[in-house]
Amino acid sequence: MTVLQHQRSSGPGRMVTSGQASPAVSLWARDVLAAAVPALAGGLDRVVMLRDGHRRLALVELRDGRWLALKRYGDSQGAWTRQWLQRLTEAGFAPPARFAVTPARGWSGIHHTLVTDVARGHAWAHWLRAPAAGRAAAVAAADWLIRLQSLSVTLPDRTDYRAEAQLRRQAGRLADRYPDHATRLLRVAETTHRRLHDDRQAAGPALVPSHGDLHPENLHLTPGGSPTVTAIDVDTAGLRRPSYDVGYALAQLLVASWMRTGSFRPGAGAGMAFWRRWTAHDGAGADAVPAEVARTLMQSLHFELIIYRTARTDLLDRWLDIAEAVLADGLCAAFHTLTTVQEPVP
Repeated sequence: MTVLQHQRSSGPGRMVTSGQASPAVSLWARDVLAAAVPALAGGLDRVVMLRDGHRRLALVELRDGRWLALKRYGDSQGAWTRQWLQRLTEAGFAPPARFAVTPARGWSGIHHTLVTDVARGHAWAHWLRAPAAGRAAAVAAADWLIRLQSLSVTLPDRTDYRAEAQLRRQAGRLADRYPDHATRLLRVAETTHRRLHDDRQAAGPALVPSHGDLHPENLHLTPGGSPTVTAIDVDTAGLRRPSYDVGYALAQLLVASWMRTGSFRPGAGAGMAFWRRWTAHDGAGADAVPAEVARTLMQSLHFELIIYRTARTDLLDRWLDIAEAVLADGLCAAFHTLTTVQEPVP
């Protein structure tokens, strides 16, 4: 069996691999399959490492050409994720349907590792470089979310996930680290908090099924006029307000666009297509989406500068400019500006 170290990829058939990984990896993969999906353990052909360490992630190819993903957790979270995947697939959100999640094949409690199918196609972020393809992918992604939010499925209430206290805590840590930006950071956090919590104490739209981490790397689309759309990484799935996934996806589109192309234009264009599609269908709770965008941008800054310590201080003004714009002017006006105005050079 071949064990390869993965360099960069977006899925099977598009892998760049080199070097021999530790032989222990092949033994680990075989042991995981033996515990989680015994019928497949003998068919292992090769392993491609995507990430090592305590949160190991690998793709395995079987001798019959099928691919599986093996994701290791630090605790039993993967067992819960398996339940969410099973409930979603039982509700019809599974291949060969056009909109799906990756079915769970098994869970090894000994190894804390979940085994799932591998999503077909390219990550949503892949399509951002071509404007027409990016907008088409965004429409398909919105259709995926509309379908998810319409499902009748039992999931945990996750409205407290990334709750109000976390937003203020993240803004406070950023303000302490970057005092020159403290006023803006704290003002955005307080405005966002008020829009999401203080101003929304009355009952709003009913809770709906939510992915919880709907960024452009977690949706995979196949090429063509009617692409299949498959979600991965549903560890934070649950029931939330409809606006949560929408605002999160829109903000992460801008983040991915800037990181991949050095411009907000592709992400903003795709975001407008996504927004129009979703609001045309129902748009329940759309008034809260700008605040969800701002909250997600604050979270992104916290991850980049506090958690990962990337030293990308150039992101502070860029992310804060967008957060302030969506809060003050609304989503459509802010995103339209991003599609038409040249970004300033820091």
